[in-house]
Amino acid sequence: MIYYNAIIDFLGVLILIFGFAIIAENFIRTLIRHLQWQSSLLALLILAVGIYKGVYELVILSVLTVLFRGWLIPEILLKDVKKEGIWEHREISTSARHSLVIGIIVVISGFILYAGLYPLLHTWKAAIPFVLILLGLTIIILRKNAIAQISGYIVEENALLYIGVVLAPMGFLLEVGILLDIIGAVLLAVILGSEKEYGPLELEELSG
Repeated sequence: MIYYNAIIDFLGVLILIFGFAIIAENFIRTLIRHLQWQSSLLALLILAVGIYKGVYELVILSVLTVLFRGWLIPEILLKDVKKEGIWEHREISTSARHSLVIGIIVVISGFILYAGLYPLLHTWKAAIPFVLILLGLTIIILRKNAIAQISGYIVEENALLYIGVVLAPMGFLLEVGILLDIIGAVLLAVILGSEKEYGPLELEELSG
C-alpha cells in the first residue's frame, strides 16, 4: 500500500510538471512532445491503479490513453506541423515567462481552493488533478493558435480522467475515456480540415 501510494504520488507530480512545461512552452513542436509525455505518464498511472484495484477496464483505458493521446494525436499534430513549415520556428503568441508566472499563480490558487473543498472530499488524492483542470483551462485561455488550443483540451481530458481514477476507479471510466477521445478526434478533425483549406490558423481565424 505504501509503495502504491508513493508511485501514484510520484506519477502525479510528474504529470503536473509536464503541465507546467506545456503552459510555458513557446514552440509548438516541443509543446506537442510535452503533451505526449504527460499523456503517457497518465496512462502509466491508470495502469497502476487498474492492476492494484483489480479493475481491468482501467487497464484497457490505459492502453487506449497511451495509443490515442500518447501517440496518435501527437503524431497527427507533428505531421501537420512538419507539413506547415511556418510552425517549425514560429513562437506561440504568449511569452514563456508570462505564461509560467500565470501558471504558478493558478497552481497555488488551485491548491488553496482544494484545501477549501477538503472537508467535503476528505482526501488529498484529487488535489493534483483538480489543479491540472485549472491549468488546462488556463492553457486554453492563453493560447491563440488552434493547434495549441488542442493541447489545452487534452490536458483537460487528462485531468478529468486522472480525477476520476483516483476518486472512483470503476469500469465506467472506460466509457468516459472513449467519449472524451471521440470529442477530441472531432475537434482535431475540424481544426486540421480548416488548416487544409486556409493554412495555419490563429484562434481568431476560426470564428465567423
